[in-house]
Amino acid sequence: MRLNSQGYCEILERCFVRFNNSAYHGFGKLVQDNAPAHKSAYTTAKLESWEVQIVDWPPESPDLNPIELVWGTMKTFLRRRQAQIKNVAQLRDAVFAFWKTLTPEVCARYIKGIPKRMEKVIEQNGRNIKE
Repeated sequence: MRLNSQGYCEILERCFVRFNNSAYHGFGKLVQDNAPAHKSAYTTAKLESWEVQIVDWPPESPDLNPIELVWGTMKTFLRRRQAQIKNVAQLRDAVFAFWKTLTPEVCARYIKGIPKRMEKVIEQNGRNIKE
């Protein structure tokens, strides 16, 4: 299922905008990639109306996105259990088991590593890094 601009903006309003206003008094910044729903005229107009500050972010930058690290770790987690996963229900259970391993400490470790990853991306002239 692909998320359209309207759906994306509904999520942003419900989650980011409200949180940003209450926690950061509207001064938080949003980082998003170049997905079509993120860059559409509809989304751009909504973000402007909410006065959301957008962080400039390089296109095609999975090395700088902590969620990409999560996806890679999840793929490894699932591959190790591939023999036991026989159906969709077992796959769902395995995915839920993986998500339970994502403690705040694990997430903080992913985020803490981003500056080092930025240095590597710069050394690679913006190309993807190998790890």
